[in-house]
Amino acid sequence: MAEYIYNFTIDQFPNNKYDLSKLDKEIRDSSITVSLSHLNGSESDVDAIFRNPLIYKDLTTLSGVVEAHDGEDDYLDYDPVKIMAADAGVSLDTHLTDVPYDRSGKLRVHQTSRKLGTRIMWMGVGDDPTDITKAGGGESISFAYTVGQTEPLVKYIDFNIATNETWLHEGYLTWNNGQLDTLTLEMVPRVVTTSGSTNTFYNLYGGYLVVPAAGDGYTEVLSDITDPHGGLVYMPDNDLGEPPQAFWNADFNSSTGLYENITPAPYGNGRYNMFGVEVVFARFINHIPLLASGFIALNSSDTDQMGQGMRLKMIADTNTETADDHDWSVACIMCLHRDRSI
Repeated sequence: MAEYIYNFTIDQFPNNKYDLSKLDKEIRDSSITVSLSHLNGSESDVDAIFRNPLIYKDLTTLSGVVEAHDGEDDYLDYDPVKIMAADAGVSLDTHLTDVPYDRSGKLRVHQTSRKLGTRIMWMGVGDDPTDITKAGGGESISFAYTVGQTEPLVKYIDFNIATNETWLHEGYLTWNNGQLDTLTLEMVPRVVTTSGSTNTFYNLYGGYLVVPAAGDGYTEVLSDITDPHGGLVYMPDNDLGEPPQAFWNADFNSSTGLYENITPAPYGNGRYNMFGVEVVFARFINHIPLLASGFIALNSSDTDQMGQGMRLKMIADTNTETADDHDWSVACIMCLHRDRSI
């Protein structure tokens, strides 16, 4: 793999000295977008070695980091352990600076998909949408189908996330008397009610996404979008830390339980979206067939962040093509990582 080396002589540092560990951290904490591979240092110079070439903006930032580097090693609040190499005068700092430690100061080595600071919560129900502060108390994540019911059965499960950061981890299914009946679970948005109008501040894009209009729109939003369950949908960053394309901004007032300062982001650099029709964000259980009675753990080593306004859509489809109409039931337990469990 090619390496791209940028050399700085010792007299380019303001105090004619450098601390390699500190300089490494300062470069990684800067706005440089290219990944730093490592640093090599000698008495006379330092090589900054990157995995890709730097653009002019990043090169200017790198020069600024060097010009501001004081060379002192007093930035750490610990007494580092030093290992002397065979050639005297070279030492390695063995303290790991970018990993978590527990409250006793011990290195945390347990691997977990859970974001530190959140806690595990197993739920057989959603949250109560009439009380944004509640965790639980909502719709049961289950179905009991009886002969003759209109099917498929569809149910929406809501969550209160505006003040309770929530990540979906894994789930568990149990069922009874299945005859190749199927279950599907999707994540969908709560939809706003719209109507045709003129000279509004809203438009529909693609027939489903509500985007800003400068007073010349053809869509009117009738829902109360100040309500956290009114149709504003928070869009988290993706797994790479990249922001979403979203067309609205808002501030949630935890005292009133309402959104305030709802403003357009016409360039797509907002944090919320609104949807005029239902779309599927993710289908993480896709027509799983259920036979006889059983239990299955849908294990996962990953998590997906959920946003306020996202709903769990549960679809149970009774098999009457190869089986007689029959009573059957299914229930789900969801494992969430949440800021609060009560």
